[in-house]
Amino acid sequence: MPADLNFFDLLQAGTGEHKDQPNFNIDLKAMRRRFLILQQKAHPDSYSQAPKREHDYAQLQSSVINKAYHTLKNPLDRAHYILGQEGIKISEDESLSDPELLMEVMEFREELDEVTTEKELLPLKERNDEKYQETVDKLTAAFDQHDYSQAKQLAIELQYWNSIKSAIHEWHP
Repeated sequence: MPADLNFFDLLQAGTGEHKDQPNFNIDLKAMRRRFLILQQKAHPDSYSQAPKREHDYAQLQSSVINKAYHTLKNPLDRAHYILGQEGIKISEDESLSDPELLMEVMEFREELDEVTTEKELLPLKERNDEKYQETVDKLTAAFDQHDYSQAKQLAIELQYWNSIKSAIHEWHP
């Protein structure tokens, strides 16, 4: 994958006249349409009778298009991608800097560990979905203001809510 490849440019996922520019708030439907058009043109099955080199190139293109789409589709991955474009990396060992929020997340995890029925799980899911969406909304505002320091902190927070979201999805009695 070329180092200078811009997923926003590839998928025209930005907004307004600047569809090629990174923007956290994207039009998912328009991006999906563009993704499907690109995939239709680049899908390796369309090159099954072509020389091996063309088929291999189509596979590479299809892979890059998929990676771009799935990165920008997911709010957490999109935040990481935009921050990375700005030269800001989030390492695996970075944690929340707000002790109250960290305590809230830990208590949430404890509540989740104590759930024994789907009926008990539902309010936790709803609460986590609210926290997740609140954080996405704050991230949108931070990126709109080009406040990358705040966006980084919010991306770290979103990692926690996303982790709980996954745990809820994987929960079983």
